[in-house]
Amino acid sequence: MIQGVKGFVVSVAVSVVFGGLVPGFLLGLLAFRVKARWCPRCGEYTQVVPTPQERDR
Repeated sequence: MIQGVKGFVVSVAVSVVFGGLVPGFLLGLLAFRVKARWCPRCGEYTQVVPTPQERDR
């Protein structure tokens, strides 16, 4: 009986840990992508910003 409870607790703990790691990893990727849009020295965009007419296409 104790072994079954231990196995259940371990499986729940593993799922909770991975349930927290996966969203954190994805948010970290998103933050890096957003951060890469600006120059770290001057704060200017690193890519050309499209005009409103170009965005409507």
